[in-house]
Amino acid sequence: MSEYEDHTRQTLDGMDPGAHEEFSADEMRWTPAPDGTAPMRAAATAAEAHAFLDLATDAYLAVVNLLEDGTHHMVACANTPERVLVEEHELTAIGDVVTLDQGEALRLTVVLAAALVECSTGALVVRTFAPDGSEWVRGWTVRNRWLRPLTAQEIQQAYSTDPTGAPLPTEPGLEYRQAERVPRPEAQPETGDREASRTAPRDNRPRNRRN
Repeated sequence: MSEYEDHTRQTLDGMDPGAHEEFSADEMRWTPAPDGTAPMRAAATAAEAHAFLDLATDAYLAVVNLLEDGTHHMVACANTPERVLVEEHELTAIGDVVTLDQGEALRLTVVLAAALVECSTGALVVRTFAPDGSEWVRGWTVRNRWLRPLTAQEIQQAYSTDPTGAPLPTEPGLEYRQAERVPRPEAQPETGDREASRTAPRDNRPRNRRN
């Protein structure tokens, strides 16, 4: 695991002592009602929530590994039974350096985790602004607890209509691209070790950005 991935994971888990954000993983914890079965329900809920957050972190890092040099605007949405969640996040990747806001990365990953739950749906869209001035967009939808790449036609159709289905004007100079396949992390045996449950995604970055 690269130093960047390790730092990002610590931040998303709320363990980074250098992160001073108002929103942390601790604030998401559910406080159960004081009854006899509450501790068991709380433990099961916490374990399930942590598993989805781990999976969302794997997906987030895998997508970051795919990004080219440039500025990337990411939007994640989750359609849950209660409401629709949307978060935006911008990062810059130049060579081996990836610059991002830790709080934004956490919030986007939480929304992605909500989309991975069985009763929810969701998507992740990335719009890239390259150093040479070119722009392109690609996206993934959530299927079977993971990200499925959208075709160029599918992402163009999504960009061509608003949430009500009304057509939107075409943006000049914007290219619609087929998204890459996001490698799913390999399953790990149950060891009881929290760290063992985290699997670093395969490094798909260009060779000049690998450690």
